[in-house]
Amino acid sequence: MPPTPPALRQRWREQIEPRALTALALVAVNLPPLLLFELITARQAGQAASLLAWAAACLLLLRLPGLLRPEGRRVAALVLLGVAGLVVAVGTLWPRPVSAQSSLTFKASPRISQASFTRILTNAGSPAAPHGDELYSIIVSYGLDPAVALAFFQHESQYCTTGACARGDLRNWGMLRRAIKPGRSSGSGSGFVRYSSWQDGVRDWCELMLGYIGRGMDTVEAAVPVYAPGSDGNVPTAYISAIRRQVAAWSGRAAGDPTLRAYDSSLDQALITETFLASSLEFHPTWAFHTYLLSEARAGRPLGAPLDESRIVSVGGQRYAVQVFALDTLYTPLAPQEAETNWGDVRRLSQLFRQLPAPTVTPTGPPGP
Repeated sequence: MPPTPPALRQRWREQIEPRALTALALVAVNLPPLLLFELITARQAGQAASLLAWAAACLLLLRLPGLLRPEGRRVAALVLLGVAGLVVAVGTLWPRPVSAQSSLTFKASPRISQASFTRILTNAGSPAAPHGDELYSIIVSYGLDPAVALAFFQHESQYCTTGACARGDLRNWGMLRRAIKPGRSSGSGSGFVRYSSWQDGVRDWCELMLGYIGRGMDTVEAAVPVYAPGSDGNVPTAYISAIRRQVAAWSGRAAGDPTLRAYDSSLDQALITETFLASSLEFHPTWAFHTYLLSEARAGRPLGAPLDESRIVSVGGQRYAVQVFALDTLYTPLAPQEAETNWGDVRRLSQLFRQLPAPTVTPTGPPGP
């Protein structure tokens, strides 16, 4: 015989409802660790939490007839439903402020032409320039915007003309520390992947971006805090602004900032970061030269704004890391094995002048008019 309604209600109360609640609780307690290990995005976690709340509300509604048997409770429920309906209606009809800036998506029609893409690389003296047309086609084949890809390349290594990319000939488009496909790597240098070719470096960067998109981070604003986190000495808001400005300039639009740059650091460090950004460079508080610059500025011995990225020079067989600032130049002697360099040994050109003996000048011409 089929179960009677009371028996069905009892079965629901004793077996089905507890299991449903347990399943909802199990999903809920797993959301924080999934978010912590970046297996889901904050947006996906919020959507899952909303779904759990809806399911719990449905379970509660099944108990509603029993709860509403007394007359007073019915009136209270009607008032509550009326207020909730009014709130939803006001929230739906209330005019929302329109955002002045839209997010910058990775997937988009090209915002830069192939000719401009290659010309920018060539004018910058990038080692990737001879492959510019092919690299542009590879990026487009992944459905990504070449302007956004080029802006990342510019921001990470000045088109591989400075820093670890240039020193190690890494062919690393986005300065990735781990290859997406290990077969494309030919080793590593200074903690970054060295790629067999520029084509492989670009493909790995594109596939990393597609991975972000698949996890819900389909815009520069969403991806950069994961791609270049503050824990690595980056300033994500500044990074995002730099990418947006560059893409806007190439596409002939006004730049505009999607967000206000916010800093958790001290005021002087924030202002130095802004000084670097004004020179189209990025301040890294953990880098030796930049740490020294900040300490010298605090001691009343400023170096001024940076004029270029750091580079390597060789003098009499000894290699030096060098960075030029408006008021002085910093340098550090490099060890034969660069990994053994004492990066705490940062020196100033002005100090070197004071240590050298004054040159003897022998006049070779008339004293003048």
